[in-house]
Order: sequence, then structure tokens, then C-alpha cells
Amino acid sequence: DVKGRVACEVNTADELVVTELMFSGAFNDLSVEQVAAMLSCLVFQERRKEQEGGPQLKEALAGPFRMVQEAARLVAKTSVEAKLEIDQEEYVNGFNPDLMEAVFDWASGKKFVEVMTKVDAFEGSVIRVIRRLEELIRQLSSASFVIGNHELKAKFD
Repeated sequence: DVKGRVACEVNTADELVVTELMFSGAFNDLSVEQVAAMLSCLVFQERRKEQEGGPQLKEALAGPFRMVQEAARLVAKTSVEAKLEIDQEEYVNGFNPDLMEAVFDWASGKKFVEVMTKVDAFEGSVIRVIRRLEELIRQLSSASFVIGNHELKAKFD
């Protein structure tokens, strides 16, 4: 199965959500910067800051975050149907968008010092997320190659 081959290429983030995003076409119409920001939700493991109504993301990032949530809901729903014990809301809320804007800016070429002015996280945490993000993007490039999607591979390269 092609989805299984993609999932086998990914070990830096939730491979089921990443696979759903890839096969739903979520990455196709996004800019490279939006893709990087979207994927940051999958590798940023810190607890979300409590904010009323969730994070205030600009529309260029709110759409990609909704795609992550939709993919997570689908994975959670399928897990429940398969009789796996999972708290669907907790699972969906486990994807943290707090660094999306910072990663978007960093991927757009802004200096790290500028990026850090918008972030309520330690520098080490941000660097760790960027390193994990780089590894995830490499894995997605490899997965794109495995399934023969050269256009997507070029985006990840």
C-alpha cells in the first residue's frame, strides 16, 4: 500500500497525520514557507499556551493549521473505529501552532534574532524545533520520491 510506504519514511512526527496531509493534497497549493510553518505543528512538542479561542494566526497560516486539525481528526476517528483507546480532542489539540508564525518568518529569510521577538519560547526550544523540522522535511522529500511525486519532492528539497 502506497500510504504505508509513505508512513514508513516518516519517524520525526506523527506519521499517520503526515501521510493523511500528503495524500489529501494539503501541501500542493501552499508556499514552501507555509509548508514549513504547517509542519512545525507536528514537531513542536511543548504544551500549548492557554489562549482564549486558540492562537491568533494570520489567514496564510490559519488555513494550513486547520488542515492539520482535520487530518488529526480523521486519524483519531479512524483509531476509535478500530477500537483503539484515544481521546479524540486531546489528540487533535496535541498539535501546537505556537511557533507557526516564527517558522514562517524564518523560512522567509528573516534573521533568527528577529524571529525570536515574536516567540514566547526558549531559544533552545526553537532551535530544536527547526532541527526536527529539517529532518521531517528530508523524510517527506524521500517519501515523495518513493511514491513518484517529483513536484512535491522538489518543494521539500
